[in-house]
Amino acid sequence: MVKNQRLIILAQSMEQPRIVKRIIEKSIECETVYVYGFSRKIHAVNNFGILKDYPNIHITLVGTFSNKKYLNRIWGYIKLISIIYKNHGIKKKHLYVFGLDLRIIGSLLLNTKIDYEISDIMWLYKSKIQKNILKIIDLFLVTKSNKVTFTSQGFYDVYYRKYISKEKIIVKENKFKTYGKVNPIEIIKSDTLRIAYIGAFRYNDIIDNLIEYVGQNKNIILNFYGDGNFSIVDTIKKNELLHENIFFHGAFKNPDDLEDIYSDNNLNFVVYDNSLDNEKVAMPNKYYESGYFNIPIVCAENTYVGKRVLEQKMGWTTGTSKAEISAFLNNLTIQDIINCHKNILKLDKGLFQS
Repeated sequence: MVKNQRLIILAQSMEQPRIVKRIIEKSIECETVYVYGFSRKIHAVNNFGILKDYPNIHITLVGTFSNKKYLNRIWGYIKLISIIYKNHGIKKKHLYVFGLDLRIIGSLLLNTKIDYEISDIMWLYKSKIQKNILKIIDLFLVTKSNKVTFTSQGFYDVYYRKYISKEKIIVKENKFKTYGKVNPIEIIKSDTLRIAYIGAFRYNDIIDNLIEYVGQNKNIILNFYGDGNFSIVDTIKKNELLHENIFFHGAFKNPDDLEDIYSDNNLNFVVYDNSLDNEKVAMPNKYYESGYFNIPIVCAENTYVGKRVLEQKMGWTTGTSKAEISAFLNNLTIQDIINCHKNILKLDKGLFQS
């Protein structure tokens, strides 16, 4: 394979393991990779530190973004454009960009061929007017992209099939990359139900429902690993003080800390808001982590990831209401957990590991 001489990557979160993994993949394909990205105030654990081991990857941190403060990002994007023109001029450029915001920025740069990765369809979260405007922009930019990478087949099938041919798309599921630092878990804990909520803390109502149930059932352990906005983290911390069986562990390093995290739990709680269109078709990385570490998983019903979990007999689905979550956990036994763990052990790890 003849390597491309140079690739410029634009990344809105250098802490995101998926982005770090993709940068490394691109560094194998290309002679030189220039990465221009932003660090984040939430979950800042230097996940991108591993990139220093790749001599052909050159990183420029343009700035730091705060969660959900989108208007404040404008100056960061102006600075990004200025840096790219300063370093690469107006000569022909090959870009790889993550997310709609950076795809828009890419379109403002002259003489570019752009590959576009979509891991979430952000306009699905917006109000009707914003949604319609951003949808039109996104679909237009998709048609103008050299290649489009989706992290879920569901994204393409439901929202983009009419606008871009199958020949121009790549479906690259967000499989787990170990970097040789972690191993599957062969023996699962069976003393009591140990629930892990791992990653970005979202879906406040669902988390509230889970906390309320566990707070009333002292035989269950609930562990939170990750970060989120102040309000939701504050709620978790307050309940940690109120209940001896609820614990907040804070941000973690991926993949370094994940074997210890999963080995201390026996149920991965991945019940996301299934009223949201993006969540209905997304494939969260927790699916692949559960499969790799052999830990049973519960997802929201009527979702693409839930369908995959049931097909592989990796776990269960449930509704998101307090009554539905309570009913599910009331009926779940340790023997169910053990049996499911045995099923996952039999699965080919190539389904989950990149």
